[in-house]
Amino acid sequence: MSRLIRRLVRVETVAVLVVAWLAGALGLGLATGAGAVPTVALMALGLLLGGVLLLIRHNLELASRIGNLSSKSELTLETVRRLGARVEREVKNEIKQTFRQLEALQNLTAVLPLNDVLPATRGWAASPDLLMVLVDLVVSERPSLVVECGSGASTLWLALAMRRFEVDGRIVALDHDPIFGAKTRDLLARHGVSDLAEVRDAPLESFSLDGETYSWYARRAWEDLKAIDLLFVDGPPATTGHRARYPALPLLSGLLSPAATAVLDDLVVPDMQEVLRLWLDAYPDFGSEVFPLEKQAAVLRRS
Repeated sequence: MSRLIRRLVRVETVAVLVVAWLAGALGLGLATGAGAVPTVALMALGLLLGGVLLLIRHNLELASRIGNLSSKSELTLETVRRLGARVEREVKNEIKQTFRQLEALQNLTAVLPLNDVLPATRGWAASPDLLMVLVDLVVSERPSLVVECGSGASTLWLALAMRRFEVDGRIVALDHDPIFGAKTRDLLARHGVSDLAEVRDAPLESFSLDGETYSWYARRAWEDLKAIDLLFVDGPPATTGHRARYPALPLLSGLLSPAATAVLDDLVVPDMQEVLRLWLDAYPDFGSEVFPLEKQAAVLRRS
């Protein structure tokens, strides 16, 4: 009913009706000779009825807007509740994750005491829980050659583990960014492990693999490496191209030792999950174990 009234009682319609009423009342007064007072009274009645109709329409519109406002308010409150619950979950998860990373970092510094500034972890750098996995691999498998795709905090911790546990090996890190590579060299020098770890400048160049073109570390930076025991793939950054880290295994598989172990970081990124799937399809002799770390990582070994 309210919709019907709002549709029929429009300002234009009421104006036409009032004008018609006034004209009719004036004509009736002149025709009957009723005099000025009755005629004016009749005309005023028309104005009053028009006002009443407009007031009814206004009240109906106001009620409708209040109803809509109430519905929108309920929707807004529900949205705020959902967002609040989501933020609460994310904050709790971040607190839990931060505690785990602090635990891992404390374990690292207990096993490998530092004599200089502590390098940054998390974010672009490897998280402490992954560093613990890498250090454990160095201690348990005692690799003669570690090759790292990318350089940074992980390069330092791997070198510190080799020195602390007297592993007869060396580390070669490939970095496409000469500025970042220089910072890693400085970090290694400050901690006195430059003799154990080498950072090579390796600008990205194009490689054609399985009919697709990839940008990966220049061949001249790694073609001399033989019998790689531990391969840590944490670069190039995903921003450099689709499946940016896929070339690591196809290009370096012939340089791996028979008992080599490979580690792929950042499996929380769908692109890296695709890289792992392609590796396992192309190299069925490798099996993988996914570690539930902050950014997730897969450890691959030959079956």
